[in-house]
Amino acid sequence: MSQNSASNVCIVGCGYVGLTLGVVLADHGFKVYGVEKNVELVKQLNAGNPHFHEKGLQQMLKKHLGKNITFSDKMPNEKQEIFVISVGTPINLKEKRTIMDPVVSAAEMVLPQLHDDALVILRSTVPVGTTAKVVKPILDKSKKNYMLAMCPERTAEGKALEELVELPQIIGGIDARSVQKSTEFFKRITPTTTQVSSLEEAEMIKLINNAYRDLTFAFANEIALISEKFGLDATKTIRNANLGYARSNVPTPGFVGGACLEKDPHILIESSKQAGFEPQIIKHGRMLNEHMTEHVAARIDEKLSKAGKDKAKAKIFVMGFAFKGNPETSDTRGSLTIPLIEELKRRGYKNFQGQDFVVANDEIKKLGAEPAEGVEEGFRGADCIVIANNHAKYKGLDVEHLIATMNKPAVFFDCWHIFEPREIKRKEIIYGGIGVD
Repeated sequence: MSQNSASNVCIVGCGYVGLTLGVVLADHGFKVYGVEKNVELVKQLNAGNPHFHEKGLQQMLKKHLGKNITFSDKMPNEKQEIFVISVGTPINLKEKRTIMDPVVSAAEMVLPQLHDDALVILRSTVPVGTTAKVVKPILDKSKKNYMLAMCPERTAEGKALEELVELPQIIGGIDARSVQKSTEFFKRITPTTTQVSSLEEAEMIKLINNAYRDLTFAFANEIALISEKFGLDATKTIRNANLGYARSNVPTPGFVGGACLEKDPHILIESSKQAGFEPQIIKHGRMLNEHMTEHVAARIDEKLSKAGKDKAKAKIFVMGFAFKGNPETSDTRGSLTIPLIEELKRRGYKNFQGQDFVVANDEIKKLGAEPAEGVEEGFRGADCIVIANNHAKYKGLDVEHLIATMNKPAVFFDCWHIFEPREIKRKEIIYGGIGVD
């Protein structure tokens, strides 16, 4: 494959991982064929409308649609040089077990298309050993001399298009030929590639990255819980602990969610247990982060009781339904806003309004809240405000004016320390946050 040649690439799975990679490849001269089982989604993509928000994605999709990129619910008839499997790998949250059906199905779709020079790249996040023990046996049925690599996706939602061309690409292959061709492929879109020793090492690296992030957030959240007991402001305390001290880089406390951090630590734990070792720190970090919604719900309940509110009538306005606000995304997978509302409903609260700058109102309604037409409507007559993600626009709100329209006494619970407590606290406003009272 020469550096300047057009190459045919078939991407199986056009979700967050597959679609962003597909448009970037199209932008770099590849001929991309996206395969997606969801027929309605295929129609939407072929109309130039992505099913999620990602900065610059729609413009890039429309630029290359029908030229360098097309979508179908069927595999292509044309010979493909490269197949990229980028399907989702959900977990059974009850059993903490990875659901492998999508990967198996994708490999079976690729199987009839294989030829001696084909390269298959697994990009999905999977338990260690999946490429060799699940994907390879399926592809081996072809009897072809194909190539196989594991090249995990590691982009952050909201920054995927820029990170795909900036981040080092991890490459592990079944042999030197697979590694070499994968390296040539990714060097056409990113300047740095890292060749690792095996498929398993490549699989492990993705899990390490996200389990580590989850653990650092868990540490911050544990500091927040401790700070509440001492009457300290955890965000300020952490900020001062980090200031000018290179050995300390503790993040801000808050909700930890999203499709990756919700499941990847569990996948690493699952892999480790199968190899005969049960991790403890990773497990307890994930448990702590999952516990935060119950903790926040209990604190909101306590403060609303203090304000003398009737659970059946109290209006709770929840701001932020995407799992994160910065960088912004429309993705609600793994959003802790959802279990927070469920826990408050379990405690007897019934009246929820919701708002998000990116998530559609129809989605907010499905997730258990009546959509507000805007922030002002949500504040008006509210008994409780909950800021559940860290979208940058919240900081710019005229909070003084908005609070004046609430049904006082009222509760203002800021999960992300968007506002300084002194900006909010007053006689008829009961303030609360993660790691601060």
